[in-house]
Amino acid sequence: MDGRERGHTWDFAVAAPGSAPGVAAMVGYRNRDAPDSVHLGLPSATLTLILSLDDGVEAADTPDRLADARPSPVLLGGLHTRATHVNQRAGQSGVQVSVHPLASRALFGVPGAELAVGDSDGFDASELLGRAATEVHERLTEMPGWDASFALVRHYLVARHRDLGAVAPRSEVVHAWELLARSHGRFPVAELAREVGVSARHLGTLFHREVGRSPKTVATLMRFEYARTLITQDVHAHGRARLADVALEAGYSDQAHLNREFVRFTGLSPGSWLTREFRNIQDVARAPHEEWTP
Repeated sequence: MDGRERGHTWDFAVAAPGSAPGVAAMVGYRNRDAPDSVHLGLPSATLTLILSLDDGVEAADTPDRLADARPSPVLLGGLHTRATHVNQRAGQSGVQVSVHPLASRALFGVPGAELAVGDSDGFDASELLGRAATEVHERLTEMPGWDASFALVRHYLVARHRDLGAVAPRSEVVHAWELLARSHGRFPVAELAREVGVSARHLGTLFHREVGRSPKTVATLMRFEYARTLITQDVHAHGRARLADVALEAGYSDQAHLNREFVRFTGLSPGSWLTREFRNIQDVARAPHEEWTP
């Protein structure tokens, strides 16, 4: 995908679906010559792994902390509930991987609950993932193109999945997550608990241990992410977003409800977000979330 088609100077390349175990989507990005700016990394129901093709990504949970952020060549974030702030520089490039949270143990050796979500913990994953991840970052800078870059990241993730041999999450969590994902977050939590055979309180405890968020928060993230996907698809197909229709399809009570959720997660209305982030919109190319299997 060439960013010049939409009047900006970003390149996006998308790996084939099912690139590696637990991977929902893999996207290569390159800022050819767009001016320096601050990008909002929006909350979603997936973990974010970024392997840079340059010095690294400067990211923080607030604009104030961004001023002191250091470049992270290997960045990994958990399920955050407010937008992160990312410095974008001309020439910046990397591979961004959206990872199913229930694959965290199998790929990273820890549950998603233990991954950074901002504040004082930062997002640099070099220490957690070790030398092998740093070597992937170093080798990415030498790759001749996106296909080779994707193959390198795929090989790294497959090897981690094979070598860790991690225990799968509790079956109740897996089943509940699948039900939420199929409904785009619209499955009532009380019914969810009954469906998987535990109390709502116990299901909440299991979710917090595994992904660091309650079932209700996960459902809210899924619904928000689905709404954002519908908005970006509308923009690509029609040049505008039909927000009232999106609100209805995504399960919000009305457009005002959708607007409130956008402000909650991003600090911006949907229209303001589109104006600010249009050059970064690549979600239409993302693969749909797949069910996770160990």
